[in-house]
Amino acid sequence: MARAFGRIAKAAADDDGSPEAVVGLAMQQHPQMVAGEGRDVTELMRLLPGTVAKDGFEGVQLVGLADGSAVAVKISDGGDRARMPATIPLLEALGVNTEPLAGIATAPVLGGGHEVGRLLATDFLNDLSTPDNEAL
Repeated sequence: MARAFGRIAKAAADDDGSPEAVVGLAMQQHPQMVAGEGRDVTELMRLLPGTVAKDGFEGVQLVGLADGSAVAVKISDGGDRARMPATIPLLEALGVNTEPLAGIATAPVLGGGHEVGRLLATDFLNDLSTPDNEAL
């Protein structure tokens, strides 16, 4: 899936007339048609020009970059709210300036209908040997 999204984004960047370029350009020019208004994946495409992105069933997130690199994220429990907190550090590891994504890089934790905390990614890229389950 990551390879496919990388190819779509690269073809769109090259504007080579291929079917991949047509799809990528359509996604970039109309991100609200990919996921809808108010969705984090729509905002990601607006905030990072040249990307193509799509979320999917059971916690899947795909992002392709104009240079052809890409990430695919699958949240093992199928939950949706951890997609962006996990995706943003991966994009940063690829050298993407993620400062514009600060507003979608975390997710609220609700209690009684009110925000009581924020869901943040741990430094999972630097320490993959031990899980970090520490509550803040």
